Amino acid sequence: MPKWVSSFRAADVNESLKPLAMDWKSATWKILAVLAAILLTAIVYAPAVWLGDLLHPRGPVRLIHPAGTIWDGSAMIAVSDGQMSRLVPGRISWSLLWPELLSGRMVLSVRHPLADSAMRIGLDGHALRLHAGDAHIPAALLSVLGAPFNTVRPGGTLQVRWDDLSIERDAIEGSVQVDWLDAQSALSPVAPLGNYRMTALGRGRHGEAKLTTLKGPLLLEGAGSVENGRIRFNATASAQPEMRASLSGLIAVLGRRTGDQAVLHWEMQR
Repeated sequence: MPKWVSSFRAADVNESLKPLAMDWKSATWKILAVLAAILLTAIVYAPAVWLGDLLHPRGPVRLIHPAGTIWDGSAMIAVSDGQMSRLVPGRISWSLLWPELLSGRMVLSVRHPLADSAMRIGLDGHALRLHAGDAHIPAALLSVLGAPFNTVRPGGTLQVRWDDLSIERDAIEGSVQVDWLDAQSALSPVAPLGNYRMTALGRGRHGEAKLTTLKGPLLLEGAGSVENGRIRFNATASAQPEMRASLSGLIAVLGRRTGDQAVLHWEMQR
């Protein structure tokens, strides 16, 4: 076959394939554009329930009836002790702090109608990170922790302060201080019962807590620990000598009576 014939046929073939190659490139870019649009939509409109799935294996907090997206949504909160869950009154709301995202960090501003300030919570693939802050909340919220709080129906104010906290499935890093101010109980006519302080320090899978009485006729003292996700706390409740008669009924429901005091034991699986 003459060389010019083979050259002509090869040139014809190359020319005929150019439109196909251009069509394939165009189709590929269109497919990639559609996939990118779908991915972007999924990210922007990711349902709030995904946030609940992220929280569920990491601790006792559950999101109930979430609405909106993981970037801007709301839900009710339930606290679980491993056996049952108790709802916290009111809905929390959260919104993404976009300036933080531009810096490579995913941080949510979280608000609750019973708290006087917003919390900043960072999310990553391994832990929840609660930025240092403080809040004042009604002591009535202690009832969601179960016995003995749901029995005594507490009143007063909880002043909560914390440094940067990192919360994983079975590990917590950081410290928290909770002051129960002007403590009250629906079971006692004595008010206030006193002021109390709980301090807790987490060191990975291990942690410790201490309860002390700052002032008041009802004396509460206790200590606890966290080991591999299980929280144990033991405390005693007693009264100043001149107030024993007035507080005898309340002390009796707080725990097992031993002489003039009651022994409390509280346990919870994270």
